[in-house]
Amino acid sequence: MHTIPSHITPKNPADRQRWREQALRLRLLEGDFEDDVRDDIRRLFAAEIAYDLELAPDTSRNTFLLVNQQLSTAYLKPPSISLGEEDENDLSEVVTPRLWPVQRLNELRVRALNESVIKVGWSTDGEASYQVIDPSTLVVTAHPDYPDRPARVEWLRPREDGKVWTWETWDSIEGIFRIEKVRDNGTREDVTEQYAPGLEGRYPYEDAEGFVLPFVLYHASAASSRLWNPTAGSELVRGTLRGCSLWSNWQDGFVNAAHPQRYALDADSQAGVTRNIGGVSVDIVPTDRKSILKFSSTGATGASLSQFAPSMEPRSAAEALTTYESGLAIYAGLNPSDLQTSGAQSGYAIVVSREGQKRKAEEIAPALRLGDQTLLSTASRIVALFGVATLPTSPREWVVKYNGLGESPLERKSKAEGVKLELELGLLSQVEAVRRLNPELQTDAAAVDRLLSIRKTAEIIESGGEETPVEAVAVALPGADSAPASATALNGAQVTAAQGIVTAVAAGELPRGTGIQMLSSFFNLPIALAESIMGTVGSTFSQPSPEAPNGNRS
Repeated sequence: MHTIPSHITPKNPADRQRWREQALRLRLLEGDFEDDVRDDIRRLFAAEIAYDLELAPDTSRNTFLLVNQQLSTAYLKPPSISLGEEDENDLSEVVTPRLWPVQRLNELRVRALNESVIKVGWSTDGEASYQVIDPSTLVVTAHPDYPDRPARVEWLRPREDGKVWTWETWDSIEGIFRIEKVRDNGTREDVTEQYAPGLEGRYPYEDAEGFVLPFVLYHASAASSRLWNPTAGSELVRGTLRGCSLWSNWQDGFVNAAHPQRYALDADSQAGVTRNIGGVSVDIVPTDRKSILKFSSTGATGASLSQFAPSMEPRSAAEALTTYESGLAIYAGLNPSDLQTSGAQSGYAIVVSREGQKRKAEEIAPALRLGDQTLLSTASRIVALFGVATLPTSPREWVVKYNGLGESPLERKSKAEGVKLELELGLLSQVEAVRRLNPELQTDAAAVDRLLSIRKTAEIIESGGEETPVEAVAVALPGADSAPASATALNGAQVTAAQGIVTAVAAGELPRGTGIQMLSSFFNLPIALAESIMGTVGSTFSQPSPEAPNGNRS
């Protein structure tokens, strides 16, 4: 990672402040924040104390990274991408193998920085390419009609291994593209022809809809009405640095103050040195367990040696700091019930519960979906320019479903036990139970099909693995003499499945209308024939209830 030269800064003070805040958060994410902790130590402690603490600041307790990593779950499993229910398009040029690993990093930055930017390009592999861009290297102008969307991007890029810094400008309104080298005095020189031969005076991506901006801005909230929210959540950022400062003090106390402090009264030692700490002269006597010290009395009553009690109790101090860290996590939008801080389970680290992770995933999903739809539509426009594929360029045509965190075995077991209890109490039908346990089944028909499949499998197993032969049944409609019987014939397996649907309607587990529609759609039967098969079931006939113990029917 290259350090931006001090003479290269945005002209706008708001952009300069944003760069500083975003750069700090990136350093926290990348573990490169030791100097930031030193600065906080100097602000927090007196100079003579800070002098010792800043020698080895403790950066092992990065609450900011820990919390945001645990909340970034949307891309743990690749999302399901489609263009509708009957999508048969080849999306491989846009939904590439590298897309979801890139999105893992992107989501972490969205949560930590409130915004993140992905640049879309064309790869020599014949597919779209994706790159997460450091937002603290961008100056962005909003679209005139959409204040939360970029229309012009200036990207500060190091080239030639950091020896040259350039501003790369993309303006999708005016169709401007250029690369400018930054001179030592801060002025710019157009070097487009040097770094992008053939593109001088031309915009790289243009189609029938206009100029394509290859930068996609992601927000942490779908309700965002501006480009950047750089200071939102700064409590967690500042608290993490302060926590590291306090842990640095704890570390020093554990080494130097967790034992009795010795002192001498009216005694002089031949040992000892004077150190200048923060401009203050301090006399100290370095000792260890092998030291033998010689003292002489300087008072008329004789000298005395004694000790104070330890000035710090490490365990209670650590517990207090852990409580402080747990409080910081609340600023990430977590509830106290979302946190687990058991030392036995996590070594005093903050652990976000699965319920908390799922709740935060649901909160950010609309914003990520808007970003992904824009990303995929932008990639489609760029890919089409190279004649590889023609895919929808409207974001709304892309369907994105996040799979994220699944149910743990314990959660699955708990849900199954609850469904079983409701079934036994008669509060739930079998169809509702199947849908409750299998959220991917979107309709009652799909749930019934699952039930019938389970029942059929059980019958085959009970019969020794062989299907019971059933003669094919042919049913003819009244007045439909021209239709051959084979057109409406059901084989043995279908007859069994149809009987299952009729039985479900008779038991009240399915509405009559749904059962008729299922017979018609599953077995390709006319509605009139499906009604004939159903007969009076569900209208005047229903399956009788089991007899009660006293012999009466309930």
